Amino acid sequence: MHKIEHIMQLDIDYIKSFSEMETCNEGVLFYNKEMPTYYDANHAHIWKKISNPDLFLKNIKKYYQAKSLIPRLYLYNVEENQSCIEALEINGFQYESFTDDVQCWNGEYSPLSYNPAIQIERVTATNMEEALAVEMSISTFGEPALIKKAFEQTYRSPHFTYYLLRLDGIACCTANIFISGNQGRVESVATLESYRGRGLIGYILQHIQQESVKQGLEYLWILPINEQVAKVYDKANFKSVGKVESIHAFTEGKSIKQIRQDS
Repeated sequence: MHKIEHIMQLDIDYIKSFSEMETCNEGVLFYNKEMPTYYDANHAHIWKKISNPDLFLKNIKKYYQAKSLIPRLYLYNVEENQSCIEALEINGFQYESFTDDVQCWNGEYSPLSYNPAIQIERVTATNMEEALAVEMSISTFGEPALIKKAFEQTYRSPHFTYYLLRLDGIACCTANIFISGNQGRVESVATLESYRGRGLIGYILQHIQQESVKQGLEYLWILPINEQVAKVYDKANFKSVGKVESIHAFTEGKSIKQIRQDS
């Protein structure tokens, strides 16, 4: 189960690349006032036991409201923090539960047929707009304007490398790898709707796997948003190493489940 601790630390490093962070006794507080509707950038991530739930939740609300942000938090240490979960509604929070799969590449390559029509290239200034257009077409990533702003910020980070797949010269699939230390995580896997079902994701994932080997990464992670996506990643030899239970709490706006359903 030590690998779960690795992915949790990588998650913190990942969010720090596009968000400000402050620590608290129970975890960390992320915020980005320039992108208030970017949920990933504006959350508290809490994994330690909360001794005084009511005071803690009041302080979380004050912290984010003082920044004109909607109070949101992820609570990971679910079993030890049942008293905090019980206090959420009393303190004006809605909440939803998640059990998320965590997948790690097992170091093996899946057999893929050679396809001369497929070309994979690193995203640079010359093809950035094409890659961005693919990402902006995916509603689960958020509003197009928000995707564009987040893309531009992470693209400039030395920890991110973006890749673009072309089929017969048409830009139709993207993904990026976030690297911190000896770990990497695949993010923002996207395929234009009209090009789905052709197995293109497998090619771009394998390209990233090959790049991770060149860079000597010990772990290459990916976090599927649902079971269907997990099966796709499993075909590319990203195997489940465990599950993470969490509570997502928020005072207003859409839940994460609603956002995924609406897309």
